[in-house]
Amino acid sequence: MERQTNQRAKHLQMLDVVESLGDETKDLALNLALYLAKAKGSSEQLSRMEPEFIRLVNGTVKVVQELATILKAAKDQEKMIFEVPSGRMAKDQMETKLEEIVKQCNQILASLAQSQDLMA
Repeated sequence: MERQTNQRAKHLQMLDVVESLGDETKDLALNLALYLAKAKGSSEQLSRMEPEFIRLVNGTVKVVQELATILKAAKDQEKMIFEVPSGRMAKDQMETKLEEIVKQCNQILASLAQSQDLMA
């Protein structure tokens, strides 16, 4: 019984860490949006990349919201309507969305690096 209680405490602690990272990610996305709004008038490159930044921010916020819902369900497992899958599935929807966010970040960084190379 004590082992089960310790394991539950560890899981709740891990969920708190993931929740904190989600909040931090959302803050970074919102800061990126604010930076873009302030800087796009002074940079032609940023103005051209505005749609990419907007997709990145919107996608990030959406994933963080979905992650928050999953975390709430995980914290209250006894209230869940369905069983949590125990086996490894192919990529789930959340994993696909997170990979898309990483891909968008890499594309934006590559575009920024390319524009800096052209200016040098």
